[in-house]
Amino acid sequence: MGFLYVVLIIYATLVGKASESVSAPAMFVFGDSLADSGNNNYIPTLAKSNYPPYGIDFPQGPTGRFSNGKLAVDLIDHYIKGRITLCFVAELLGLPYPPPYSDPSTNGPQMLPGVNYASAASGILDDTGKQYMGPIPLSKQINNFRETASRIFGLFGQNVTAMNDYMSRVLVIMSVGSNDYLNNYLRPDLYTTSTQYSPLAFSNLLVQQIGQQLLALYNTGVRRFVVYSLGPIGCTPNQLVGQNCNDRVNQMVVLFNSALRSLIIDLNLHFPGANLAYGDVYGIVSDVLINPTPYGFSVSIQGCCGVDTGRVQWNCIAGIAPCSNRNAYVFWDSLHPTEALNRIIAQRSYAGPQSDIYPFNIQQLASQ
Repeated sequence: MGFLYVVLIIYATLVGKASESVSAPAMFVFGDSLADSGNNNYIPTLAKSNYPPYGIDFPQGPTGRFSNGKLAVDLIDHYIKGRITLCFVAELLGLPYPPPYSDPSTNGPQMLPGVNYASAASGILDDTGKQYMGPIPLSKQINNFRETASRIFGLFGQNVTAMNDYMSRVLVIMSVGSNDYLNNYLRPDLYTTSTQYSPLAFSNLLVQQIGQQLLALYNTGVRRFVVYSLGPIGCTPNQLVGQNCNDRVNQMVVLFNSALRSLIIDLNLHFPGANLAYGDVYGIVSDVLINPTPYGFSVSIQGCCGVDTGRVQWNCIAGIAPCSNRNAYVFWDSLHPTEALNRIIAQRSYAGPQSDIYPFNIQQLASQ
């Protein structure tokens, strides 16, 4: 009974602190390497980034984040919880960000401020990324969330009222789908999807799957969602044609994003009591790539770290020093953003206009 009392006090404090600005006691993250905070460190997969120079600008060094520093979801978590709450959580639980679900130490009250389920190389489809062995697909991430919810319910002493209140306030962030193209549809040497589906049919298949997973989350009691579009994958260093964006790939991405935006609009009409936002990463990143100078960037067609193009074609070579002017680079390796670009994505989706995130931004969503 004493332990339950402590848990409820922690939850009440989180809600109270957060309500000074917004009302979201927890953030749960789903997705791929753009959101993975270290889950792949604990599973048998080849898709890892827990070595230098990854994390060169992150306080804890290489943690499994695919960037030089913070991810967009790290920065959004900071904005949502506010400096006061963030310091409170860090002091009380030692968790400045939602911890990776796969980390064995992630348990008990540590889960109350949120958990990260994202897994690098994973996708919407279970088969995506199989060549990397073992990434956690979106469907499995949702199942892991159900397990977390069950454990949190136990922390609340099976108190249905407290649990329902908690679940209705938490924020879900989802950023997934890039690998369904990069490590599935665009790899006919390994997958048959490009012969089975037209680009339009494939985009519809992916978005239908996302809709099913969002429904599964809704049925657990979650009511606040942010679902990010895919960025302009064809403009990443990995996909460039010479020094130009791969228009064929970007056209596929646009089909997916259009279907996803329509899904979010539809679910807002058909999920009673729920609020879902569509984050336009494609538009935000395209703005930067079209006119990088006002954002402080001078390099947008190559990654900051050294990449072995003959082997894996995307990740940093271990032990090779990256560029020194990292804030000037849009991309960290040949696929992933630098912290500087992640910060722009986080800022514009947190407080931006409807052209960046629709129909409301994260600040508005978390305050409802």
